[in-house]
Amino acid sequence: MLRLLIRKTAWEMDQMPHPEVEKRLSDKVSMCNYWANRLCCEAADRAMQVHGGIGYSRHKAFEHIYRHHRRYRITEGTEEMQMRKVAAFLFGYLGPRREKMSQLTWDDVDYRKNRADYKPGGIAAG
Repeated sequence: MLRLLIRKTAWEMDQMPHPEVEKRLSDKVSMCNYWANRLCCEAADRAMQVHGGIGYSRHKAFEHIYRHHRRYRITEGTEEMQMRKVAAFLFGYLGPRREKMSQLTWDDVDYRKNRADYKPGGIAAG
């Protein structure tokens, strides 16, 4: 599933100009970055644990893989930052829905208006 997401995102990036990529595909790039680095580090970590003390030495390739991809988890933005970016796209704070969402008022999103016990003063009857 991750490979498909990466390939589809790369294909979509090739189909549009560079400035448009950040506006429309930043969430998908963040998802790819988050999951790819996380899966790679988990696999390398598991391999290091299986091999015990020698797994952490420089004699094994997965020690380098773990160190290398752990660095990318930090330098390309922490996992929390990647998740926040995806959430911002999902909730409309970033991306193509940003303009529409910024025009909403409190009255547009107040879920309490449809409740039977709602009073305009903000105090529920009861």
